[in-house]
Amino acid sequence: MMKSIFFGVVALMFAVVVMQPEQVSVHAADPNSAPAGSEVWNYVHKNCSSKLHDQINMEFGASLFYLQYAAYFAQYKVNLPGFEKFFFNAASEEREHGIKLIDYALMRGLAPINDKFNLAADYALDNALLAEEGGSMALIALEKALAKEQQVTKSIRELIKICEGDLNDYHLVDYLTGEFLEEQHEGQRDLAGKIAMLKKMLVTNPHLGAYIFDKQNM
Repeated sequence: MMKSIFFGVVALMFAVVVMQPEQVSVHAADPNSAPAGSEVWNYVHKNCSSKLHDQINMEFGASLFYLQYAAYFAQYKVNLPGFEKFFFNAASEEREHGIKLIDYALMRGLAPINDKFNLAADYALDNALLAEEGGSMALIALEKALAKEQQVTKSIRELIKICEGDLNDYHLVDYLTGEFLEEQHEGQRDLAGKIAMLKKMLVTNPHLGAYIFDKQNM
């Protein structure tokens, strides 16, 4: 009886020793699995973290995009203070979004930015805007702003999709959905409404329409 128990224990120990290397090799063969050890707490899949860094870069880029329009409308020759304030606020909001994403990356143990972070792109004002006079310049600026918001929203959706697919990073997905998407949709709705109203006001008198719109709606 004792011999049977002894050999049974030996056989069980042998099975455990044989299975462990196989489990390790399977774990190592899976490139999408989280690393073992002390780095598990902060694991973010490389595809998700790379796209997160791209979004950080985009948020700061959008801030510069809006800043150029704010400075344009602040010029004494243009002098539309409502548009100036609107675009300065938009620039601040995008900068705040970038800072929030940096804070989130730091919370998850990631580098705040990576080697792709680059704001050296050409943010010169569109020549079409500079060539226009009266209310047309204001309308072009709002349409450009809506297009930029749509671009940012699309990028956030892509980030959500990637992070949801890579090991289901639910926390980051929930953060982006609740903290960013609602504000994006509200901003797009606001811009679309402003564009529709400004178009109506420009039909009769472009100069006066832009002036009144700037005072009452911006």
